[in-house]
Amino acid sequence: MENQYGLYLAWEGTTLRLPVNPESYKISRDNDNSEYNVLGAGPIMIPRTPKLQVVTWSGLLPGREDLGAVLTAGGFRPPRFYIDFLEAAMAERARVRFVANRYMEDGAPIFDTNMEVLVTSFHTEERGGETGDFYYELGLTEYRDYSAKTVTLQQSAAGQPVEASAQTTRSVPAGQLTVGQDVTVNGNYYSSSQGAEPHGTFSGFRGKISRIVTTDPQRSCPYHITTQTGAARGWVKEAQIQVVRP
Repeated sequence: MENQYGLYLAWEGTTLRLPVNPESYKISRDNDNSEYNVLGAGPIMIPRTPKLQVVTWSGLLPGREDLGAVLTAGGFRPPRFYIDFLEAAMAERARVRFVANRYMEDGAPIFDTNMEVLVTSFHTEERGGETGDFYYELGLTEYRDYSAKTVTLQQSAAGQPVEASAQTTRSVPAGQLTVGQDVTVNGNYYSSSQGAEPHGTFSGFRGKISRIVTTDPQRSCPYHITTQTGAARGWVKEAQIQVVRP
């Protein structure tokens, strides 16, 4: 049976599947909690925002497609293709889509991982007697949007302190989808707004709209969905979205 378990990276319209699955890979996420000793109360811990997820693994980029473990025999690419992709993404500090499509040996799907990451470490190694093959170590770190919010400063009266107030929110026509809305989503989501593979499936997923592509009407999936905390998931069609009313 074909091995459907796959690790994918996507950036600037290029989606690649790693030709050989690593023996193991690790996804870690720690809390940034702080511990204090308070007189009369003893040790206490202050909960803080979780740290960014980090994904790491070591793997093989084969120089020949006849190796039995190669999962991309129908579209084989030499190691240079993957090396160039990862080195360019790292040099340009690009936001890369990382997807892990998980399946059991019998083909039954498990849950997927789908998030935007930065390539934070990448090392390659050649070994004697294995000409053409490259071994590598890869580190990916979750990307979290840090866009600044703006406020308007107003002088209430001469000689009085300046007051800060949020900008007036424009009314939104009924039924119009906008960035920041809480939504429920069902159906497949994709790694790009063109509906490119790989994909996962939402079932009553509660999240937010983070981006809407309005410049190209040909995009089949123009709405980008994140979790409530801002972790990226994928692109969907308008018909898949239902706004959560307050």
